[in-house]
Amino acid sequence: MGARRGSRWLWTMAILPAMAVSACGGSRLTHDAILTAVNGGALPTAQVQQQEQQGAVSSLPQNAVTQPLPGSSSGTGGASRAATGTGAPLTGGTGGTGSGGSISGAATAAGSAPTAAKPAGPLAPILVGNVGSYSGPVGSSLAGADTMVQVWAQWTNAHGGIAGHPVQVFTADDGGDPQRSLALVKDMVENKHVIAFLANMIPFTIQAQLPYLHQHNIPIIGGENSGTAWTSDSVVFPTGTTINEALQGDYKTAHQRNLTKLGIIYCIESPSCGNMHDYTVNGGAARAGETLVYQSQVTITQPDYTAQCLGAQSAGAQVIFLALEANSIMRLGASCSRQNYHPIYIATGIQTTRELEGNPDLEGFFAASQDFPYMLGNTPATTPYQQAVQQYAPTLRLSGATGTAWASGQLLVKVASAGIGAQPTSQDLLNGLWSLHNETLDGLTPPLNYVKNQPSPPVSCYFLIELKGGKWTAPSGDTDAC
Repeated sequence: MGARRGSRWLWTMAILPAMAVSACGGSRLTHDAILTAVNGGALPTAQVQQQEQQGAVSSLPQNAVTQPLPGSSSGTGGASRAATGTGAPLTGGTGGTGSGGSISGAATAAGSAPTAAKPAGPLAPILVGNVGSYSGPVGSSLAGADTMVQVWAQWTNAHGGIAGHPVQVFTADDGGDPQRSLALVKDMVENKHVIAFLANMIPFTIQAQLPYLHQHNIPIIGGENSGTAWTSDSVVFPTGTTINEALQGDYKTAHQRNLTKLGIIYCIESPSCGNMHDYTVNGGAARAGETLVYQSQVTITQPDYTAQCLGAQSAGAQVIFLALEANSIMRLGASCSRQNYHPIYIATGIQTTRELEGNPDLEGFFAASQDFPYMLGNTPATTPYQQAVQQYAPTLRLSGATGTAWASGQLLVKVASAGIGAQPTSQDLLNGLWSLHNETLDGLTPPLNYVKNQPSPPVSCYFLIELKGGKWTAPSGDTDAC
């Protein structure tokens, strides 16, 4: 076993020059190729196919920061070294469809490239996991967050890690299966020894994870915020606007625009969709001055939504909240356009992606975004986000999920920098989270506050994004509304 681990380590170091060549414009390795190489070389075709079918966990020592070697003769318990290369670019996230997230413009202006990683010394790595529903129908909105947390880790390690600690992220796709989701979490905790989960995108599977995470006192830092668990459970820490407050932001914005007749179309597959419906009909719409004139429950596997479009049109709905994922949103928009019905659509930012851009059926679509508008890159807080994507995953499709993944990583930097120990623990991170007061990460999030051993308070402020001229825009820039 020791010889095998040693040979893997030598292979990791051997591949670094090839990764550096790829980053500098040579032959580009795919994300999967890099992960396979770092984890021990090429796999047989059958094994690759099996792992793809099972959604195997992937891990990448970001920026090629080596982890301490077990049994090292070093008196420090195994010194880590940081490579000088910046690593190869990653491809888009698991389950992604398309490459609309590549970045243009000045994100790679002279002097903006990350510096070489600083030597990490003997400090132990901070090991974190990420589990999400990146395949299946809901993956059309959430895929890419897994790649984004890897991008964040590479960028972080290229800038010295967190208080001298390198970061390593393990990612996995649960496919929306609760049993698989729990199995992946257990594997990461018991075999990978992660001390937290970062940006978990789990609208269908969060309840399967929570009892186990409570048992081991392990936090989830950031995620899709689509359900009430984010404000009712003490081990989850939302990094942005919570769900009921995001809906209220949408409804208030609609009312301000004189769109007073509201419809809601919501999915049957997820309890989160039902929660959105319940909030809306039980006073949420009325509090914003909206009149609910139409409601319909649907499945996200429907090929056509003509019946719902005709129903909403007959009811006079001017604006429709869509508790659906991106692909269903596009199908519904097309169905309504065929009936010459063009209401304004609204949703939460986590549901949106750049694949909705250029779609005339969706012009005027707006959403309350839980974190910074992900198309921005012109502020001190958002410039590194765009630079990191350009550096490590230039074809990544940006979305609400990728923005939240980045904000979640930056929150981890904040809390770990304030008090992580030589051997990082979950308790270190919990203590850091509980110490925050009105934290905005320089504009990446609304004000965040957490209470020791209590569920997180609702986060009521939000950012507004809007499809205008076929492009996602931020009408208020990085200024939030409350």
